Amino acid sequence: MRERKYTVRFTEDEAEWLQEVALDGNVSGYIRDAVLRQSKSDRKLVNMNDQLVYLGQNMRVVTDLLNDLDRKVSGKPTMPETTSSEEDGGIPDELMGIVLEILLLTRANSDRQDIRMAQGSVEYAGLPVWEGKKRSLKTG
Repeated sequence: MRERKYTVRFTEDEAEWLQEVALDGNVSGYIRDAVLRQSKSDRKLVNMNDQLVYLGQNMRVVTDLLNDLDRKVSGKPTMPETTSSEEDGGIPDELMGIVLEILLLTRANSDRQDIRMAQGSVEYAGLPVWEGKKRSLKTG
């Protein structure tokens, strides 16, 4: 790859300061490192900002779904423009997908003892326990 040369002008004070702060007197190397390091940091910040925007959008969707579910459970009428494809007024498909995704990620990062302990709490509450290997519900 061919190198390009650029000329940058500095005041006398700026040039003296650069000479002082540049390691081993390599001013161009110092400037190049500082600019590229800053550019890399800027790119990381832009990427982080994009991820935060995406997370904020997802949070709004989840909040809307939870509010819709809360209205359904409390018996209040729901708004006609729902974002889900629910059939008979049940839990929106998007919320079920999110819950299943969380369950699968949690199970993947849990050891068998923790899973058994959680299932015991579910059984104690009188709710059915999902057995992942059998893919069926076990009632306590």
